[in-house]
Amino acid sequence: MSTVDIKTIKEPCVVLVGRPNVGKSTLFNRLVGARKAVVSPMRGTTRDRIYGEVTWRGSTIRVIDAGGYDEERTDPLQLFVQKQLQVAIEEADVLLFICNGKDGLLADDVAVVEGLRKAGKPLILAVNKRENELTVPAEFHQFGIEDAFAISSLHGLGVGDVLDSILEHLGLFDPSQRARSKPKNVRWTHELPSTPSLAILGRQNVGKSSLFNAILNEERVIVSDVAGTTRDAVDTWITVGNRKVLLVDTAGLRHRRKVRQSVDVFSMARSNKSITRCAVALVVIDATQGVTRDDLRIITQVREQGRGLVLVLNKWDLIQGKAQRTFIREIQLEVPYLHFAPILITSAKDGFQVTKPLTVGLKVFRHLTQGIPLNELRHTLKEAWKAHPPPRVRGRRLGLKRAQFDPKFPGRLELITSPTGQLALSYQNYLVKRLAKDARLKGVPLHIVVKGVDELDPEEFSADHEDIH
Repeated sequence: MSTVDIKTIKEPCVVLVGRPNVGKSTLFNRLVGARKAVVSPMRGTTRDRIYGEVTWRGSTIRVIDAGGYDEERTDPLQLFVQKQLQVAIEEADVLLFICNGKDGLLADDVAVVEGLRKAGKPLILAVNKRENELTVPAEFHQFGIEDAFAISSLHGLGVGDVLDSILEHLGLFDPSQRARSKPKNVRWTHELPSTPSLAILGRQNVGKSSLFNAILNEERVIVSDVAGTTRDAVDTWITVGNRKVLLVDTAGLRHRRKVRQSVDVFSMARSNKSITRCAVALVVIDATQGVTRDDLRIITQVREQGRGLVLVLNKWDLIQGKAQRTFIREIQLEVPYLHFAPILITSAKDGFQVTKPLTVGLKVFRHLTQGIPLNELRHTLKEAWKAHPPPRVRGRRLGLKRAQFDPKFPGRLELITSPTGQLALSYQNYLVKRLAKDARLKGVPLHIVVKGVDELDPEEFSADHEDIH
């Protein structure tokens, strides 16, 4: 009897991984274009490995849906589910880690990431259920995953960007096919104000109004322990040295789920509008509580609008036994992506350093409006490019032709590459970190937009610009 040689056809493969009920099966059905996986709100609906295929940009890849990642379950059925999931992880070339954006970051998500990193495979983060705001919440950047996307599996939003990233990791994607001029997860729609304007932002009861009064040295606004005392954005023109500055106190920002009364809805709307009206946001944080999830949401809003950022740790009088420098360092380690923002310590109650946010805020405004000279920008980019060249595009070396900051949005850096191509997100992050080391960009939320030579507008760049690399 002859022996038949049977081999499994090995195709590029991605597995969907996440804790139970984050929308893995919904995304799987969206990708394969059919209701192949059962979708239910019941925890643990998916048990076996389910395979499907998706064709994107001319390439076909296999997609695996499996049970939710849950190492703590010890019953026999769940042990089998976890074994099936581990087989899928071993089989896959790329791991697509899915979180529930409505739930926020949970301890179970952290456990999943720790388990996935042991596999040593490319890891992509997709924050699901973000149809109302297609941005990655700041808290999820704590994972340090470079390829992070906001998606809605139910509506198909953001899924194309995820597929592009998967193909890029598999070596099947020509980055020039991507929409090059569209910023990723950034919605800078309002130009920077031409006059210095500083908005005091933060969640409720962190001491915003107390700090506002302490800066003005008068009872300008009501201060109370009752949450939600401030309801309107209060504008006050002041002078700092010889400089005229608009200082704005705002109502405490909260998550939508915590807003109950209509008056609070209007207060929140005015506070959100203050972000677009200001040039620099002074985000006040309760030092006794550290950086909370709601603080990170506010910081994300500020960064999304391209505003300057200063973190103000208030209520320092209640902190005992810690040096300022040590305390600030702990905050930076807790939220590492905030390395670009100045962090100050104040006590509105004792008047400790209450005017420092103004002087630092004006310094950040100067950084926004002046930045660094074009020749120094080009030199820094050239050195970074030389020290660590970007990945090649279809075998061709990627060159940097031109660079400048967008005058309307000073934190947005426009790069012209040749051949036309999209720099990998990881390489963009590398360039941003190199630039952020310059003290003259402190407080500026940098973001890179890549264009091709074919998109070059002669009016945008002066004729004396030479190729950088």
